[in-house]
Amino acid sequence: MSLFRPAALSGVFAALVPTGMIHAQQPQVSEPPTETVPTAVPTAVPATVPAAVAPPQPPELDCSLAGARSRAARLMPALQQGYGVQYWGEGYDATTLAAQPHGLLIVEVTKTGAPYTETGQELFFTPEEITAIRHDGSRPTLGYLNVSEIETYRDYWIDQIGTTAPGTLPEWYGPTAGHGDHLAAYWTQGWRDILLNRVDRLMQTGVDGLFLDDVLHYYSHALDETLIWPEGQRPDGPTGAPALAQGMMALVRTVADRARLWNCDAFIVVNNGVFIGRDAAGATPGPAERAGFGAYLDAIDAVMVENVSAPTTHIHTIEALQQDFRDHGVAVLSLDVETQFPEQTTDDLRAKITDKARQAGFYPYVSADAVFNRLTPPILLP
Repeated sequence: MSLFRPAALSGVFAALVPTGMIHAQQPQVSEPPTETVPTAVPTAVPATVPAAVAPPQPPELDCSLAGARSRAARLMPALQQGYGVQYWGEGYDATTLAAQPHGLLIVEVTKTGAPYTETGQELFFTPEEITAIRHDGSRPTLGYLNVSEIETYRDYWIDQIGTTAPGTLPEWYGPTAGHGDHLAAYWTQGWRDILLNRVDRLMQTGVDGLFLDDVLHYYSHALDETLIWPEGQRPDGPTGAPALAQGMMALVRTVADRARLWNCDAFIVVNNGVFIGRDAAGATPGPAERAGFGAYLDAIDAVMVENVSAPTTHIHTIEALQQDFRDHGVAVLSLDVETQFPEQTTDDLRAKITDKARQAGFYPYVSADAVFNRLTPPILLP
């Protein structure tokens, strides 16, 4: 379960985030959408891919000078000016976001969830609004995309589940975990089509790249014994941590490739999955396994990790972030939540986390809480 969920339908955030996302549009709505699971015995069938999945024609781009070096040349100065994360809240609009001083922003591009609009479809920021948030291109702005959890306020839910007769669930309709997260069968073609359709739509708004949440759920599929599949129906696919990790890395690469059809130097930042390369390699890694992780590193620009400064964070996690990512040119973004340190003042906590991040070679951010409905000041690094 990730903190980074713009409108998670689990736990305390379920009652908070969807309402906040639509507050400026329809303040009278106070209840999040309820996920309705068909009561008849569901049969997993291949999803019918809607016509919208067929990608619009990307622009003809000259990407001859694009690549990791050109992305890093723009990303690193932005991160030194501090990054921020916001998905909803009072004043969640282009004007307010554009006025923020952060060097890089991670935002939810959907202003209003599908169940709350007159059309029954998500309302996105317009390209003009994204241009303002991006400061006409001088500030990288990334759009949120969950690569492994099902979100019931998205268009794909309304289009495919909301109109699906009981007993005919699409193959990507995955299990529910004990803590409430509803996972997608991320290895299926139906889920891949959903993600690529969303990549096209997000990139067409003009965002500079994507923030891919819940990469770590490959591990949930591998080891979470609380997972409950609809009547035990699990579509064919990888099993075991190595194969599932490899499948997740392949999916991230596919998403990155699609985003870069729209923007040669689109940034890709993943959330968590610190040990994905080691898990993919298994107990006896060989050249092929190492090459797979190398291709994954080539596809991404940064990895974000939550609660880095928490006492429960093991030193092996820090070492893996440094050895597997930082030392190979992938930026490491650390995020800590102020409410997890109630005994410390805000200034003292920010100073402590900043110092720790500098020593580790990370880029820090301290959120006021785990709801992400407002931005806190950026942490500038020399």
